[in-house]
Amino acid sequence: MLKVEEARERILAKVAPLEALELPVTEAHGCVLAEVVTAPEDLPSFASSAMDGFALRAEDTLRASTNPVSLTIVGEAAAGKPFPGRVAFGEAARIFTGAAIPEGADAIVKQEDVAVVGSSLAIGKPASPGEHIRPSGEDVKRGETVFGEGQRLRGMDVGVLAALGRQRVSVRPRPRVVVMSTGDELKEPGQPLLPGEIRDSNSFAIRGMARECGATPSAGGIVRDDPNALREKIQAYLPQADAFIVSGGVSVGDHDHVRSVLGQLGEVDFWQVAVKPGKPLAFGFIEGRPFFGLPGNPVSATVTFELFVRPALMRMCGRRTLFRPEVEARFEDTIRQAPGRETYLRARAWRDGEGWHARLAGGQGSNLVTSVAKANAFAVIPADRDALTPGDVIRLILLEPLEGW
Repeated sequence: MLKVEEARERILAKVAPLEALELPVTEAHGCVLAEVVTAPEDLPSFASSAMDGFALRAEDTLRASTNPVSLTIVGEAAAGKPFPGRVAFGEAARIFTGAAIPEGADAIVKQEDVAVVGSSLAIGKPASPGEHIRPSGEDVKRGETVFGEGQRLRGMDVGVLAALGRQRVSVRPRPRVVVMSTGDELKEPGQPLLPGEIRDSNSFAIRGMARECGATPSAGGIVRDDPNALREKIQAYLPQADAFIVSGGVSVGDHDHVRSVLGQLGEVDFWQVAVKPGKPLAFGFIEGRPFFGLPGNPVSATVTFELFVRPALMRMCGRRTLFRPEVEARFEDTIRQAPGRETYLRARAWRDGEGWHARLAGGQGSNLVTSVAKANAFAVIPADRDALTPGDVIRLILLEPLEGW
């Protein structure tokens, strides 16, 4: 059996970012840039007023420190409605925040610093050139790099692209992931259960986790324990899949057919990893598409997705940071295990003035699905350890964003 790190390295060595394509900027949100974005023009493209006040020539106010200076108001400039003329000697133009600076003017005086009578104003102190003016290119100059290749586009970044006049942008697209569950015992939520039947929860969890890491999942449905049915289902979805994730049917029982079907349609890279929960794990390719066969137990499926599938999907998205953040924490429970496989415990972690702490989030059976919902971290027991006791320092994989702590 492969160790966890060995299996993950083999997957990431064979999974590549998807080919870039151009998308409208609104559809590119959350995707990774496949180009360097430079400013096609100065931003802002014109000098504007930072205040409501009057645009004038600073040199006309030099004598205002000794005697108030009177200027003639010759017009008005508002946002989107520039002053059509030129501010000449002895003149000023009423101006509002965001309006373009009129030709000839080089300073703004605030409206509260002047006295206005009819079409004249009086100013009692000199203005400085550039005062209260937002220069063109203050944000970014034409030709400057705004975003580098490999940057993930956030909502605010989409706004910047729009401000730059970009309608489309080259990005790594979201991987299209087809998710299926196998098992004669499975039923869709809402269907009545007969004796021995259970509801399919894996495909819902996997699609949710895939969506969280930037993929576009689709439901392949429940496939009965029949190799022909599984083979036909996979072949039907090939045109719309960049990757496949199938849960269940990867063990060695008479009704486990995922590994054999993968071998028939493509290639099996490896099977079985020294991890608990989640030992049976099939990875390979079907017509160039990564294929992940995850265990059927809900917790095992969740753990193996986090450890192996999530980094692969992040790589396909073009992301640079592939793994969850990790910290060291003090463990507050006692748990024993048979050494030999690296164990991932569902844990509840928190931080206080003394650092990070963690305790079990509930029962650790691989069928206990609610313990996953209660966990915000995985506590890792190395393969050569047989127990953890209160006070032991452990490696903790955080499953929630750090801003939530």
